[in-house]
Amino acid sequence: MENKKTANVPSRELPDWFIKLLAIFNPKLKAVKPYLGMVKRASSEKAVKMLGWKPRSAEEAILATANSLIQMNLVK
Repeated sequence: MENKKTANVPSRELPDWFIKLLAIFNPKLKAVKPYLGMVKRASSEKAVKMLGWKPRSAEEAILATANSLIQMNLVK
C-alpha cells in the first residue's frame, strides 16, 4: 500500500563501506560508524503479557510515522 506522498521516500540501504567513507567527511556519520553491521532485536512480548498492549503492525507504524513527518513538514 503506497501513499502518493510517501512514494519518494528512499527505500534503499547504503553499504557499510560507503557510510565509512562518507564518515571521513561528515562528523554526524562518524557517530554511526560503530553501529554498522550490528543487528539489534527488540520484543514487545513483556508489554503484551503484563499490560495487555496490542502493538500496531509494522506497516501501520511506518505509515503513521511517515504521515506525522509529512504533517510536521520534516519531509516533503
